[in-house]
Amino acid sequence: MLTAHIEKRLADFTLCADFEIGPEILVLFGPSGAGKTMTLNCFAGLIAPDRGRIVLGDRVLSDPAAGVHVPTRDRRVGYVFQNYALFPHLTVRENIAFGVGRAAEARARVDKMLALTRLGDFATRYPAQLSGGQQQRVALARALATRPDLLLLDEPFSALDAPTRMQLRRELCELQSEFKIPMVFVTHDLGEAYFLADKLAVMDAGMILQIGAPGEILRRPQDLRVARAVGVKNILPGIVETANRVRVGDAVLDVPPYPFKPGAPVHVCLRPERIMLLRPERAGRSSDENAFHGALIREMSDGMNATLYFRAEDLRLAPALDYDLQIELPVYIYERLDLSRQREWTVSLRKNAIHLIGD
Repeated sequence: MLTAHIEKRLADFTLCADFEIGPEILVLFGPSGAGKTMTLNCFAGLIAPDRGRIVLGDRVLSDPAAGVHVPTRDRRVGYVFQNYALFPHLTVRENIAFGVGRAAEARARVDKMLALTRLGDFATRYPAQLSGGQQQRVALARALATRPDLLLLDEPFSALDAPTRMQLRRELCELQSEFKIPMVFVTHDLGEAYFLADKLAVMDAGMILQIGAPGEILRRPQDLRVARAVGVKNILPGIVETANRVRVGDAVLDVPPYPFKPGAPVHVCLRPERIMLLRPERAGRSSDENAFHGALIREMSDGMNATLYFRAEDLRLAPALDYDLQIELPVYIYERLDLSRQREWTVSLRKNAIHLIGD
């Protein structure tokens, strides 16, 4: 178990982090400058917090009030850096063995790490003879070979190509299952955060804005800063009419029941991938929830997903913009629907896709 209550003040920045995790992967997600790496450095002992307490298992690593600051070398914390930090003059085996020792037990441990990270065939090579993915495996193996009680990973896959990143994410999950220790992983890639996290912490400006299960945070961000951070593209101003009805512009939406009083201003949040396009032959059915007719005014694609910009007919949901809703579809669906030709559509805003945030 890792328990952290950290406060660190700099001239123009304050870090405040408070959480507890077990043998699971906690992902610190947020933009550059949010304080993610500083949090890792506090755990590693590279930075001493001004206030708070860090407890790993039954060991207090940091407690400024009690004068406790365990040196980095005594913390039993593994650290995988973004640039790998391998020793160029040592082979793969020697890099992994660094800090482990030369006893027979240590050699057996290195052999196990070579097998777990699929590096057995590269044991005698030097870092310059390895691919980026192989170098990252060496860094992981070296960090885990010392049998740490905690593993820290600072954007370790950011410099790798997409297939290699995906492979290493899977391997990291397998290693976590093998070692069963707390791992704290830093990233600003939402897809990576969602894939890896048992628990997700959204950070910004030195603060943890929300922490919990990834799916829960994506579906129910607790405020606008979190909503925007996790990719909620449709945030519409609304006024509560009843417990399950909200007025947005000239429209009234059916929503799940929320504890807001009538007349309360709210923000209606809709993830772009949860808005449904209804085929012409289907539009108008009584089962369609919050259905609006309109037109697609433009679209963008990155080759994997398409973002559509929809303007409702005779109804402005977002009067400050030239469109009302952003919709995201996989490219194969976009191409199959032939949206380049058919521009008029009906969309459905399902109640279970709507999340309300108080003003």
